[in-house]
Amino acid sequence: MRIVHYCQHVLGMGHFFRSLEIDKALEGHDVTLITGGTPLSITYPPHVQVIELPSLSMDEEFGAFIRTDKDGTKYVLTEHELDAIKAQRTTILTESLKALQPDIFLVELFPFGRKQFSFELMPVLELSKQNAFPNMKTVCSVRDILVEKTKQQEFEERVLSILNTYFAAVLVHTDPKVITLDATFPRINDIKIPIYNTGYITPLPHNISPKAVRESLSIAPDTPFILGSIGSGSVHPEIMEQLAAASIQLNNSTPHKLLISTGPFMRQDSQVRIQQLCDPHPHITVTDFIPDFINHLSAADISLSMAGYNTTMNLLAVNTYGLVYPFDQNREQRMRSTSLEQLGALKILEQEDMQSDHLCNLLTQHINTPAPPPNHQVDLQGAAESVRILEQLLSHKAAG
Repeated sequence: MRIVHYCQHVLGMGHFFRSLEIDKALEGHDVTLITGGTPLSITYPPHVQVIELPSLSMDEEFGAFIRTDKDGTKYVLTEHELDAIKAQRTTILTESLKALQPDIFLVELFPFGRKQFSFELMPVLELSKQNAFPNMKTVCSVRDILVEKTKQQEFEERVLSILNTYFAAVLVHTDPKVITLDATFPRINDIKIPIYNTGYITPLPHNISPKAVRESLSIAPDTPFILGSIGSGSVHPEIMEQLAAASIQLNNSTPHKLLISTGPFMRQDSQVRIQQLCDPHPHITVTDFIPDFINHLSAADISLSMAGYNTTMNLLAVNTYGLVYPFDQNREQRMRSTSLEQLGALKILEQEDMQSDHLCNLLTQHINTPAPPPNHQVDLQGAAESVRILEQLLSHKAAG
């Protein structure tokens, strides 16, 4: 099976890493991942080829295209610069599909999101209707919760028109026990193509034990280990500053280790400020990225983070208790984390909890009286199930 997987991350990197988990599970197939966000320095599996479009991302209000340097500096593009990049991207995407002639074109989020990237996706979808890719099925890959729209009816009509015209199926990466797509897309019954709930997507711990991780970090077995992370670092860097301040206060009464991941997209001035705050305190280590995040999380006694899809599913995968501060730009993180809080998997932090005294008390409470591991029974096999469904779609086509 030959798959071309389109994924465009615009602010953080959660969409990218969720997509990459599907691609990892597609081992044994021919996979080409086409990305177009801020480049990430990672190692890809041998069976995954990567095509990087000229990079584009969005500002925090999702109102303007920008480019982001590796140091986190953001630049608003001029109209001329943007037009040139759009033309380059459209050509590369179209010519890549023509050359590869995939069996599956897996499109992350669109048309439920990424409307701003219609300029490159719609020409490809139109070509598919004209039989330019005769063996290709186009499949939408979408997370559990959609962000709210100011013009909901117009949004729903556009999504339905595109899905029912150009797509063969929708993969929703959720477990209905937690949330279903119709919670944020009420007109789900008007989607005329098959919809599959795959389960949630997350990497699982592998190859290295929590004990070995702690030893690699020089953390004694009886020393509490706190892991602080903020996804890509694109928003709310102050969360890690507040955690560091609380940790410094906590260490006077409860010696512990804190590992902070600022994320690769955090602005350099914010990274420097956090590093300067932590440097005098040897119990705190600061890094910009943890490649083996899931195993580090499994070794932690408690995690403090934002409440994105990937981080919350990571928490479920390793049964590490999380204090989470939902991103306030839209409803997505709070909706999901509210459901997971009811399962006992995490605690939602409010603005007042982020004051260092309050945060120190919360950390103290959990270290002294750890929450029991949640018996959540949430389906976390979304990557493997996505592969099974794609193979099934292709076998039905071959049989037909």
